[in-house]
Amino acid sequence: MTADPVSVPLPLPDLARLRPRQQMAIDCARCARHLGMSGQVIGDVRYRGLLFRLWICEDGCRSRVRGEL
Repeated sequence: MTADPVSVPLPLPDLARLRPRQQMAIDCARCARHLGMSGQVIGDVRYRGLLFRLWICEDGCRSRVRGEL
């Protein structure tokens, strides 16, 4: 019997180091590719009292989070 691989979430990026397009969910928070109509939420972070929801792209970053690479 084998266990399903458990995906360990990667740490969230430092919001202060992201470009504005990544902070506004236009570009991927990990690789800076354009998100378009696809993406996955990786988490919410607070910066200077404001809540930001970070998104990653479907292409490469999502598979790394799920441990499929």
